[in-house]
Amino acid sequence: MSDFAALLMEQAEASPHVQFIYDAATARVVFVNPAYEHVLGGTPGQVNEELPALLARLHPDDRPYLAKCWRLWTRGQLSDEVEVRLLVANEPDQWFCLTPFCQQKGTAPALLAGMLRDITVSKHYQQNTDTFLARKNAMLEILSHDLSGGFALVQQIAEYLREEVQAPADSQLHKMLGVLETTSRGSLKMIRDLVDIEFLSSANTDLKRERVEVGAVLRETLEQLQQGQRVLGFRLDYSLPREPVYAHLDVNKFQQVLNNLVSNAFKFTPDGGRVEVEVAACPGGVQVHVRDTGIGIPAALQPVLFERFTKARRPGLRGEPTTGLGLVLCKTITEWHRGTLSFVSTEGQGSTFTVEIPQAV
Repeated sequence: MSDFAALLMEQAEASPHVQFIYDAATARVVFVNPAYEHVLGGTPGQVNEELPALLARLHPDDRPYLAKCWRLWTRGQLSDEVEVRLLVANEPDQWFCLTPFCQQKGTAPALLAGMLRDITVSKHYQQNTDTFLARKNAMLEILSHDLSGGFALVQQIAEYLREEVQAPADSQLHKMLGVLETTSRGSLKMIRDLVDIEFLSSANTDLKRERVEVGAVLRETLEQLQQGQRVLGFRLDYSLPREPVYAHLDVNKFQQVLNNLVSNAFKFTPDGGRVEVEVAACPGGVQVHVRDTGIGIPAALQPVLFERFTKARRPGLRGEPTTGLGLVLCKTITEWHRGTLSFVSTEGQGSTFTVEIPQAV
């Protein structure tokens, strides 16, 4: 055995993670550390006999992905960590992160070394965090819309009364109405600024992509948005792929893109209108369509829609202001995912925004 293998074996003995060396020439595991017994329930001396049963526990959706990674690994071209799931009878899937190493001299078969870390607990924490963030984003949008609508109404009534009501010269009515109008306007701005700041600050954090089932991670966001919009009296329908579709996503950021596109759709859709979200596989990719039956985008504004602080920014039908940054950030985050954001719109007939990102194996 080479010095490379001997060194890895020496360092691996005390590791809490499974470490192994596989000899491609003999198609056998030539070393596995004691952690194999504690983490995977196997017997180190019988690892080659147990390997077929262990591989049979791979999640069916992960097998093509792992096969692709294996081909790269045997060529010395795999450097990224790989996350896979093992099926466990009557229990949730067990998640592992594989850190690959490879030694190859000339055309000789390679020695493949790897370290397997059990990341099941951290995966569950991440899933809970994503669920919480989806609910938080949906709740912020609901509160923004609901509270903003209330304060906007109070502001409009105060303006109307101050202009229409004749009060005695010594009355404080006009002064009080002015205070009410100013306070409502300030509260309205504060609520909307809070939502904008939250979106901007979250969007500017580092991208952390992982291979996920797109329909599964977007379902929570769509359910929250659907329930929230129903409370506000609006209709949101959505459809997800029938078969699992995978992509490399920063789940929180991608949820923000979806949340922002849906929010914009409702902003320009009159009462009684409808917004529909469709998540579907396409050749080599995944598409998310956000369709509305709103007022559409004037043709003159469409060429500059994605410009920063674009002149295409318009207040919503219910007075919602815009910074002109929402669609720019959506486009930026989509491009971080190596995807595209496009749209088609006809004035008076609604709009469809489409996010397309590469599909993972």
